[in-house]
Amino acid sequence: MVYCATVKINRAILPSGRIGLAVSGGSDSVALAFLMTKGGKKKNVAKRFVILHVDHGLRPESKAEYRFVRALAKRLGVPFKGCHATVARRRGESLEMAARRVRLAFFEEQTAKLKLDAVATGHHMDDVAETFLMKLKRASLAGIRETSEVGTIRFVRPLLGCRDAELKAYLEKYGETWCEDASNDDTSIERNKVRHEIIPFLEKSLDKDLVEHLYRISQRNR
Repeated sequence: MVYCATVKINRAILPSGRIGLAVSGGSDSVALAFLMTKGGKKKNVAKRFVILHVDHGLRPESKAEYRFVRALAKRLGVPFKGCHATVARRRGESLEMAARRVRLAFFEEQTAKLKLDAVATGHHMDDVAETFLMKLKRASLAGIRETSEVGTIRFVRPLLGCRDAELKAYLEKYGETWCEDASNDDTSIERNKVRHEIIPFLEKSLDKDLVEHLYRISQRNR
């Protein structure tokens, strides 16, 4: 089976060297892996890409997700680098902040070891809209950038022009599966409340193209 890019991705921001693909096992990052490697059919895929995965150990299913991503890398013919981490909060840190710190440390380590030119993530247009709305209360109009640097890591986000539903439809078209994180349904978490309640309400009552419009605004305020 040949996987073709049926969704719009921005390859212009990708460096010519080796790229780490941050794959959690969710639909967006799994779609990223398939789109970037063309289902493992892309020439020199093993030299060009490496899949990176962090098992934060925060949920019972995290070890199964680790195995899922490792198997995905094998199917695509891409090297796999993963770790089973221990996430311990420091003073003043939320659990999410601590997990991000651990994840960034792993990415930074692998960037140095593997001489990666960038780490690509599966952030998409819906993420941009959610982040934009969350930042309004801090009087910020910044969204998610296509490229950014954190320490020695250069992040690239080639899927920002894609909708979440579009990426899921792409995977379903080819009969591919992904891992669902049950915590994403918890609306006591700010991002989930924005995703499941606020954006659907605004789309229904104000602007059916809200997500795309917020994406365009955020890109003008980079």
